[in-house]
Amino acid sequence: MMKNRNRKIVFLLPALLLASGAGSVADAAGPASPQVQAAERIMADDEYIYGVGTGADRQQAMQQALAEMTAKISVNVTATTSITSDETSRGDGLIDSQTQLKSVIKSYSAPANLEGMESVWLDDRGPEYRVMTYLKRSRVEKMFQRRRDNVANLVREGVRAEEAGKIDLALRYLYQAYVVLGSLPDARDFKAPVSGEQVLLSTWIPEKMRDICSGVRFGIAEVSKPDEAGGRTISLMAHYNGEPVTSIGFSYWRGQQGQSPILTARDGMSEIEVGPTTPLNPLSLDIEYRFADENHLVPEYQPLLETFDGSGLVPNAHVTLTDNAKGLKTDKKEAQSFKEAVAAGAREGVTAMQRGESQEYAKAIGRIVDGIVMKQYGSLRDLFTEEGYDMFERLIHYGNARILGKATRDTYEFYPMKERVVCRSIPMQFSFEGGKRKFTEDVTFTFNADGLIESLAFGLGSVARKDIFAMQGEAWNDYMKMVVVTFLENYKTAFALKRSDFIETLFDDDAVIIVGHVVKKATLKREGDRRVMENEEHVTYARKTKEEYMEQLRRCFRSNEFINIRFANTDVGAVDFGEDTYGIQLRQEYFSSSYGDVGYLYLMVDFLNPDEPLIKIRTWQPERRPDLTPNLPKDSPYNGIFSNGYFG
Repeated sequence: MMKNRNRKIVFLLPALLLASGAGSVADAAGPASPQVQAAERIMADDEYIYGVGTGADRQQAMQQALAEMTAKISVNVTATTSITSDETSRGDGLIDSQTQLKSVIKSYSAPANLEGMESVWLDDRGPEYRVMTYLKRSRVEKMFQRRRDNVANLVREGVRAEEAGKIDLALRYLYQAYVVLGSLPDARDFKAPVSGEQVLLSTWIPEKMRDICSGVRFGIAEVSKPDEAGGRTISLMAHYNGEPVTSIGFSYWRGQQGQSPILTARDGMSEIEVGPTTPLNPLSLDIEYRFADENHLVPEYQPLLETFDGSGLVPNAHVTLTDNAKGLKTDKKEAQSFKEAVAAGAREGVTAMQRGESQEYAKAIGRIVDGIVMKQYGSLRDLFTEEGYDMFERLIHYGNARILGKATRDTYEFYPMKERVVCRSIPMQFSFEGGKRKFTEDVTFTFNADGLIESLAFGLGSVARKDIFAMQGEAWNDYMKMVVVTFLENYKTAFALKRSDFIETLFDDDAVIIVGHVVKKATLKREGDRRVMENEEHVTYARKTKEEYMEQLRRCFRSNEFINIRFANTDVGAVDFGEDTYGIQLRQEYFSSSYGDVGYLYLMVDFLNPDEPLIKIRTWQPERRPDLTPNLPKDSPYNGIFSNGYFG
């Protein structure tokens, strides 16, 4: 049966090419023009892949030519689309191979894949416009290699995320790698290094995703009493291989209302609200690994991701709870885990205050929790400085803010930071766009020397925080660890709360702000008796002034309902020059109501005055560029990205 499916896919493209009538570009009515003669020579040269298009205008002709050319490129990958054909099954059991194939073709027509493309206008005066586009086969092989490198990089990022307990990122990266793999000519045979071993990705990726889901366990920590409408709130704990997950995405079945939006458990905790019609015996959960609403973060592969139906790729992503005669109930072990997770500031490496020393701070946090639950925000004004209360109001209005769980005062940890005290942390959930988008954040509170809350921040994930707190060496005393963590938390929170004035103070007036761009350099070359204008790809890094960057940022803040930043990987190290200068390399995921992207962020920060840290260098790049670090191996975490090694 699988062989028949492959045959269907392979025979689609010849029909597509014949329909274009691309056998010749010459006009039988008269002698061929120089442009037509040049086009004929290109068509006869195996060094090129070409497409011919006609249309009522230039745009239509060019689109048709591009479609034919990219279809020919995709001939090489049609035989491999069967590695994902089982997941493209329609409800009637047939393979929608044509839709799948079109998505492969469309993905290869992305601008990033057409570097070096040339065109010859055979008739640019109308009424019927004709054009030929062409590309060297060597360029096509570079295109395939770039895609292979991206697949291997996604696998490496997925493995790193899994090791850090970031299950949502691990599954999403591996899923994207699997889908993109299916668009390669050597998909079935392509191997990549994983933990020092070459593995066959077409089988390794789905097996790894299933293994990850096998290591996930959900439990019910707390169940509220039914409200007047019969709804309840359920506190969940999520573990991976016995430890609270750093982050995981999931949804649940709501009965008549269908599947819920994707929710997130962070540091093992999450909360769901069920209505009176939600089936609770069993409670059905699905671990999310496709994250379809984030496909736009990878525009080159968006056509593939949107077409591919991977719902059957990981059968054990479906989880059921409370499938017993007694129905919904609290698990005592999960309840204890929930309390411990709420209390887990990060005891490793940094010493928390004793209970007796933190009583007054605990009372203040207790009042804040009660005030948020009761929505009596004004009653808390005396606990804050003026700036602190402004941040509190922004946070409360950042989505439909709500407290997760019912933590008591003794569940919070307080950490001294010279004259300041930092409370870690209150888990909260924020929802946007009518509840369709939700973020879970651990909110930290910083008290000043007078015992007033001067700032709030969205905490780092537990893994990143613990990694920094566990740092050793002369540069890493308890105070410096707290300074670096607090800076990163304030940085990401400032974007969420749109604090442009605060962000402006973070940048040195002469800060180096770099954004990577891919540009084309036109080169005129002679090939035989004709001249060819060839576009060569170059990477350049545009430097912005502080003023230019801030103006761009303010426009972004004005145009978005919400902004949320996630740091997937965090690597911090002291820079060789400057005792108080640290380089921070991050994989950043940026979400907003109108835009999203994924890339690598590097910050070089001067902490000489810890109260006023200054960003000296900020770089952002959308993907790894191996030419930046030609001496590093591909599996190095610093391969192709700005880091201390580049600037130090």
